[in-house]
Amino acid sequence: MTADAVLRDKVFMRLLPQTGQEIPVLAHMRYDPRDPYAVTVEFTHGGWVYAEWRLDRGMLRDGMRGEVGEGDVRVWPQVDGPREELCIELMRSAVFTVRTRSLLRFLDRTYGAVPAGEEHVELDEFLAEILSSGSR
Repeated sequence: MTADAVLRDKVFMRLLPQTGQEIPVLAHMRYDPRDPYAVTVEFTHGGWVYAEWRLDRGMLRDGMRGEVGEGDVRVWPQVDGPREELCIELMRSAVFTVRTRSLLRFLDRTYGAVPAGEEHVELDEFLAEILSSGSR
């Protein structure tokens, strides 16, 4: 795999509404080594993308061991019988769960592409991209 190859995977998640039945959700995960700290998750259904979130890769990893995060994103491990999951709370209103094994398999691939501590961002390119997207 080249250093700039984008990694992709699909995982099944569950949306846990405050009231009512849980909802299965297909999530498309993407990791781009040019943005090495982030994992992008697209929540889809029926071919439509309903939401896209960029989550901190380290936070997802650390959340498997204990609760992390504050503000818009929090993650924590949950064991429900034989089912080991990671809970991802977005904006204090939506809680998704994903099987730890599925997420770990994807995260391991991202750390194979860009090991922890070796993340690098080209600041000049990053600023140019931000400034050019703001002028549209």
